[in-house]
Amino acid sequence: MLDLVRGLEGAGVENAVVWLTNVEGGAEMVSEGVRVLRLPAPAMRVDGAVVGLREKAERMLRAERPDWVHFHTFGLSEAEVAEAARAEGIRCAYTHHSPAWTCRRETGLLFGKEPCDGEVRAWRCSACQSEERLGGLKALGYAAAAVSGAVGWAAMGLGATKLRRRTAFFHDNRVYRAALREFLGGCAFTVACAEWSVGVLKRNGAREGGVVHAPQGLSVDFLNGLAVAGPATRNGETFCVGYLGRVTEVKGVHLLMEGFMMVEDPRARLRVVGWEGAGDGYAGRLAELAARDARITLVPKTDQAGTIREYLGFDVLGIPSTWLETGPLTLFEGLAAGVRVLGSERVGQIGVLRERGGVVAPNTAEAWAGALRREVAEWGRGGGGNGGDGGLLRTSVDVAKEMLGLYGMGS
Repeated sequence: MLDLVRGLEGAGVENAVVWLTNVEGGAEMVSEGVRVLRLPAPAMRVDGAVVGLREKAERMLRAERPDWVHFHTFGLSEAEVAEAARAEGIRCAYTHHSPAWTCRRETGLLFGKEPCDGEVRAWRCSACQSEERLGGLKALGYAAAAVSGAVGWAAMGLGATKLRRRTAFFHDNRVYRAALREFLGGCAFTVACAEWSVGVLKRNGAREGGVVHAPQGLSVDFLNGLAVAGPATRNGETFCVGYLGRVTEVKGVHLLMEGFMMVEDPRARLRVVGWEGAGDGYAGRLAELAARDARITLVPKTDQAGTIREYLGFDVLGIPSTWLETGPLTLFEGLAAGVRVLGSERVGQIGVLRERGGVVAPNTAEAWAGALRREVAEWGRGGGGNGGDGGLLRTSVDVAKEMLGLYGMGS
């Protein structure tokens, strides 16, 4: 978002960020040099708009008089703001940054396993959502959805409460589906960051011919930092596999770690960058894995300069995501840094990965072990196949130019 704002400003386009939030504060603030306007929002995107949102949105729109309102998230509150914008004759657009905006499990995976077609359907989504909460039993998921459909309507009047969400979720999903379809149908264009999200947008009501595939771009700040960081620090004595990003289960870090542990070469190393400390659950599981192999290092989150230093020390970057990614940006960053990138089939820019990196399929520990063994063997032979493709890559400036064209403001 910040890169897009700066790119538009660089082209002479004035813009501001509207933050739908339940965090209390003033109506306006400045962050990173960008004007941020606040509008009130409930705790969850399936909750109805808070009282007074429509009036506050109308006042804001009349004061700002934007040519466009470009949404980067979706929920019932965003739908309300979009309706207010259209009533004022203001055009709307939407970018689908995350499966969470159309998936109640927030992963885009049907029953947590295989990619879903992404269409919001009350019956199926309710069963999938319930199956997750009930310990992975699909039959119980459908049973819970049936109960919610039969009696949950009685809780619809309870507002933004846990009781309503836990009993009326079937009806919540019906309302959400209708709001999403009206919202997408009312957008002049919708942007799919990932290849898979093109179909998701179309199946949820986006206008025919109005869906644009526009991947994310590299931050100019990252490229500038890379330019002054100096040469790569790969020492040639050890082979360094890296993971960089959020250390959560949907990112599949455990698969990379388990696969790496099957690689016998003592010269291999694995650095998991983004570690936020051990605890119960997933973090504890990863800490236990790392404790079993001295070649694995868990590295705390770092700043941009530290991130770039990590990239320059990697021989291979692993992206073992299990959910549907809309990027990730680490794919582009790794390639820009000259790192060989391997990723799962869930990477959003799968075409880029196939062309300029390598796909690990199936996304299992065993498959990662095989892929890493091949990379280590190639490195050990002194082969030149490990380096990443640092050629011309899409940047945030390119994204801003494309958006200007879609807004009808391009040269």
